[in-house]
Amino acid sequence: MTESLVLPLTTRTRIALAIARGIGASRGDDELTPTHIALGLLREGKNPAVAALWHAGVPLPALRRELEAELGAPHRPQPHEAALPSTPGEQRVVDLANAESRLREDEYLGTEHLLLAILRDPGTPAAQAFARQGFEFETAVTQLQQVFHGHSGPPGPQASAPAV
Repeated sequence: MTESLVLPLTTRTRIALAIARGIGASRGDDELTPTHIALGLLREGKNPAVAALWHAGVPLPALRRELEAELGAPHRPQPHEAALPSTPGEQRVVDLANAESRLREDEYLGTEHLLLAILRDPGTPAAQAFARQGFEFETAVTQLQQVFHGHSGPPGPQASAPAV
């Protein structure tokens, strides 16, 4: 039997997932999707996943609008729900992110692993939104390597990351 322990989540990963749950609850959604989690990553903002997008030149506000559009019209929010509990959809993404982390021999599950998990299946609406902005799985791998190992400053003439 293979070991299926989930690696420790970084603080930013926990925050991004909490934001995704809040987005779902505010819309009245019953299930968290990769799109909710992608929006959670973007809204958390100061994490390696967003750094990779920024270094790749992805227009973050445009990506956020595309992802929000992918969610469609909101449902009826529950009046007292501030966040959804963990859902099977969230767990699928976390399981895939755990696999990405183990593949890279990391000792934690970070936002970069969530991003790779979201992009691993190019047929999902979330991955397609990223692809329309020119950011696919292989681009993410390359940009994350730059973020962690090779790039010390902002891309081009920009002085700071754009607001998302």
